[in-house]
Amino acid sequence: MSTAAERRIKIFNILAEKKSVEVNELANLFSVSTMTIRRDLAILEKQGILTTTYGGAIINEGTAIEPSFYLKSGQMVEPKSKIGFEAANLIQNGDSILIDCGSTTMQVAKHLQNKNLTVITNSLVVCNLLQAYTKIKLIMAPGVYDEKSAGFLGPMTVEFLQKYNVDKAFIGAQGFDIVKGATVPDEIDAEVKKAICNSAKQRILMVGHEKLGTSFLVKFADYRDFDCLITDEFADDNYVQMIRDKGIKVILAK
Repeated sequence: MSTAAERRIKIFNILAEKKSVEVNELANLFSVSTMTIRRDLAILEKQGILTTTYGGAIINEGTAIEPSFYLKSGQMVEPKSKIGFEAANLIQNGDSILIDCGSTTMQVAKHLQNKNLTVITNSLVVCNLLQAYTKIKLIMAPGVYDEKSAGFLGPMTVEFLQKYNVDKAFIGAQGFDIVKGATVPDEIDAEVKKAICNSAKQRILMVGHEKLGTSFLVKFADYRDFDCLITDEFADDNYVQMIRDKGIKVILAK
């Protein structure tokens, strides 16, 4: 990852925490010019993440806002890796699996090198990770490339996925709420995730603790559509128990 990309991830993380930033403060923090910071903010503004102001920027927090894959992949790296490890432990030799796009779901692919599997994915990142694993039969779903997902989406993707009946699907979401279900900001992404859910015997949702109790624009699944939820050890105990009370297995990655 380039220095500029790393800096933008850090700016996004600061925004997520403080809700606003100032150009001069960021320039001092990263030891770059104010012009460089303004370019960074302009790029993030094009993604819909923030709104620039005269002296800085404020975060956009609507339910239709989604950071790019590369910004998301720079957040909560260690907890996501642990979630991926726990997900891989659910996979047996001979399984057929679907891996959704996402910075959390991609982590499961990093732990599959010694397994004999059939893997279907619409994630270009997952495909790139698995293409060298000789024990894995890799099937890539078609579609239109989406930068925010770093994968392929659209009607072509949905139609392709409907042909399959896999053992397990590993699915990501921007938010998961017991009442409002699993949600994402984008309608097309939601349709693909519905197709993934419908093509699997077992559905495993992989979400960080910060996504529990939150919701976004489009619902793609109800809580009862999932057999298992894997989250990190920082999840709220009471909320985890509420999910378990609904009959869903919850794994805390530690």
